[in-house]
Amino acid sequence: MENLFARFDKHLTKAGYLAMGGQIVDATIVATPKQRNSDAEKADIKAGKVPDEWQKKPAKLRQKDRDARWTVKFLTAKADEEGKTKQRDIAVPAFRYKNHASIDRRHGFIRRWNVTGASAWDGAQLRNVLDKNNTGSTVWADTAYRSKKE
Repeated sequence: MENLFARFDKHLTKAGYLAMGGQIVDATIVATPKQRNSDAEKADIKAGKVPDEWQKKPAKLRQKDRDARWTVKFLTAKADEEGKTKQRDIAVPAFRYKNHASIDRRHGFIRRWNVTGASAWDGAQLRNVLDKNNTGSTVWADTAYRSKKE
């Protein structure tokens, strides 16, 4: 993957798009089809194993997503006309992926990205998506990327 980034940077630099305006880092949740797995299959997947029944049926194995993970997405209730909230905020479980990207602020190009299961913590992905060739020292990110180390 690093080789791909190096080639991409080389072409952008040659075209005059120097990464020097700082970078914006964010993550987006990407939906996937829900899996209909038994409890035993779920346990095998969590343990990093392929369920025995799937190994016997290669066509079924190709249809199963073993990398996406469950997360909880919080939805905020909307206020009614009088400004009072009638509904409560709700938490919706979702089986998804998460795209983490670093965008060059000046030109708007995605310079680095990483895909994880939706349950991955954004802050742990910061090192994977920061563009070390960007000479601008400023990084714009939401609080999910905050840590003592960074």
